[in-house]
Amino acid sequence: MVCVAALAQIAVIHGQEPISPPVRGSGDAPATTVTRNAEITGAQAGVAKPAQPPAPDFFHQEELTGDWNGTRTKWKNNGVELASSLSQFYQGVASGGIETGSEYNGTAQAKLTVDLGKLAGWNDWSAEIKAETRFGGPLLTGTGTISFVNTAAIVPGSDGTVFSVTAVNVTKLFPINLTEGKLFAVSFGRYNLLDLIDEDFFAGGGTEGFFNIAQIGPLTVLRQVPLITNAVSMAYIRGGEPFFTFALIDPNDHSTDPGLSDLFADGVTFAPAINFPANYFGKTAKHTVGGAITTKKYTPFDAIRQVIIPGPPINPVEPQAGSWSVNYTFRQYIVERSGGDGWGFFGQLSFADQATSPITTFFDVGVGGNGLFAQRQRDEFGIAYAYTDLSNELKDNLDLLPLGGRLRVEHQLEVFYNLYLTPWLQLTGDLQILRPNRPVADTAIVPGARLRVVF
Repeated sequence: MVCVAALAQIAVIHGQEPISPPVRGSGDAPATTVTRNAEITGAQAGVAKPAQPPAPDFFHQEELTGDWNGTRTKWKNNGVELASSLSQFYQGVASGGIETGSEYNGTAQAKLTVDLGKLAGWNDWSAEIKAETRFGGPLLTGTGTISFVNTAAIVPGSDGTVFSVTAVNVTKLFPINLTEGKLFAVSFGRYNLLDLIDEDFFAGGGTEGFFNIAQIGPLTVLRQVPLITNAVSMAYIRGGEPFFTFALIDPNDHSTDPGLSDLFADGVTFAPAINFPANYFGKTAKHTVGGAITTKKYTPFDAIRQVIIPGPPINPVEPQAGSWSVNYTFRQYIVERSGGDGWGFFGQLSFADQATSPITTFFDVGVGGNGLFAQRQRDEFGIAYAYTDLSNELKDNLDLLPLGGRLRVEHQLEVFYNLYLTPWLQLTGDLQILRPNRPVADTAIVPGARLRVVF
């Protein structure tokens, strides 16, 4: 399942594995029939079933705590899956920006996914609950940039210890033709939209891939779509993947509150998107076109939790309804092995309303994925460049003296390598080179490290 280019689309088959057409054998019979016949033939021939492979040792198991003496597998077979992790960061402004310095912070996350068909006999229903605790020092802000250099350090807050239940949602699938992977899905509840960016080359929410929020998705959409909020979404899936989606989203950020008492009190955001699968040079590719428009009234100076917005305005600016953004995303595998294993090229382009959005033009290009080196197949890597320009409405209404002049285009270059020390322990080195939008700030060099443990 895939979100629209970064943040504009809500995932719709949450907690479900993608439904694909059944794999066929060499003839016309389904693979299940071929397998069943083979088992019967083997039994008749007196061939013993192969022995189960031994459990992996401590350094090769997928989670630090292992299979809990078989309990984890038993829960999963009964429809209950628990995933938890701890990510720690150390970043600093080595030179440039508006001040040098460093910060340590981190995030602990736990997610419970439930297949209600297996657990309670509610076929085609699933649910998810996720809790997150952000801890440590404040987000590193000495770069002078409008975008944050550590996405994970701002969810659900940007300083100190902040706990939040960031996802509580339910999904219902309506099968149409499962042989062809066609179905309809409805999902509703509370979401952390970063978790729904299921991209092979640039996802991860700051805990697995890129650190900088600019490399994860178009910042233009943050005016209409907050990262943590309540929503209802619908999707038509074909070939096992969403083809068309449509979401109704509460435009208010509810990172640290349920948001139920004032649900849609200030308006609603409409977010349609369409995905076009493709194949170029024998490799998988995909085009996504999406957008968002909200009825809530804004000015470019209104706060966005994930963006540092200059202000206040020197002239009054009237709030306006109808804030909009449009975006396009392209992905193309360069090396493709199987099922999301490989690496390739990606690009994102987005525009937004000058009168209401602080960020109005955004694009980025990059290369990312896993298995750059044959002997290190699980290791992930990425290098990307992002261009971020601001609204003229915002630029024309700022006191330029403390900024050192009119705000300029911001450029972000980031490279990372995620080393799998074991399947459950990952060490990441990251380097960002940033040309801030403030003329008074020099180009910032920001090295960083991340250590992630999967429990």
